[in-house]
Amino acid sequence: MGQKVHPIGFRLGIVRDWRSRWFATKGYTQLVLEDATIREYFRERFTRGDGGRGRRDRTRDAGIGEVEIERAANNVRITLHTAKPGIIIGRGGKGIDDLRGDLERLTKRKVHINVQEIRQAELNAQLVAENIAGQIEKRVAFKRTVHQAVQRSMRVGAQGIKVICSGRLGGSEMARTYSDKDGKIPLHTLRADIDYGFTEARTTAGHIGIKVWIYRGDILPEKGSPRPEVPAAKREVKQRPGWRRVPGAAPPEQAPEQAAAAPEDGVEAAVEVPAAEAAPVAAPEQESAPEAQAIAESPPAAADAGEGAQDEGARDEGAQDEGAQDEGAQAETLIEADDAEDGEESDEAEEQAEAPEQRLWDEAYDDEEQ
Repeated sequence: MGQKVHPIGFRLGIVRDWRSRWFATKGYTQLVLEDATIREYFRERFTRGDGGRGRRDRTRDAGIGEVEIERAANNVRITLHTAKPGIIIGRGGKGIDDLRGDLERLTKRKVHINVQEIRQAELNAQLVAENIAGQIEKRVAFKRTVHQAVQRSMRVGAQGIKVICSGRLGGSEMARTYSDKDGKIPLHTLRADIDYGFTEARTTAGHIGIKVWIYRGDILPEKGSPRPEVPAAKREVKQRPGWRRVPGAAPPEQAPEQAAAAPEDGVEAAVEVPAAEAAPVAAPEQESAPEAQAIAESPPAAADAGEGAQDEGARDEGAQDEGAQDEGAQAETLIEADDAEDGEESDEAEEQAEAPEQRLWDEAYDDEEQ
């Protein structure tokens, strides 16, 4: 519980870039300490009086939101993002010259300073936190200060903001936490452009910490040129790991004709019956329809004659059915006879195949008895 991730460090290499960009194989710790010293120098000189020990001084506050440091050999390039570039540059660039001289004496390296203006200070989390801390040090009501900062950022165009203040708020004996938020803060969305700032307000009752999160929208990847398609002939076919077939272990393949002719185990081969021996198909019943229509239209005498004809036709059909049954029985008898002959032939072939082997076994047995 309570394990938080720094929003900027969480997005490094995805939507945010490093604030210190250099590489070193030797003296890495000294260079990191030097970067921290440079940032602390700017914080003390352009934020507070009394060498950084006093309260914020409005005449000295340059609104520095970010300090970027780049190194190449023995050169240091510093980029200052500020809301008040005039305070840093000074008249005729005198302020830049003074800064360069101080930093060269501090680092013993050649220093280049660039100044970039922050157009909208309400969308920079560090500047919003500094503004809240400055008003709390002047004993302005903290709830009103936080609420105004949130509303001001939302009016400028922020999609979400959250502010948390912790400490002896209002000079109370017991420290507590006060927070205010508006909009949404998707901290788990990596493409979300979330700025984070932290500072402390030094009051007579103690230090009060201020944290600010500002959600400025999503940073979507640029649509680049489509990837060229690789021809099918040049594509590499990757073998998937898994079981492989051992050569020679597979059963011999049968020819298509043999495989079709060989019956499955436990299934008897079907016996083809000649078309002549098949049972004749009974005559369709549609032929009696004209006769029935003629009988219905004829007078009573003709109707009697028609009924007699129908009886004779029924007898003829019965005789045909009996004949068909007799022929079907004959066909079944022939099929059974053929099966019996095939079975006898197969038994005789097996006996002939086993006869030489049986004679050899009998002779060997007689020799052992002798």
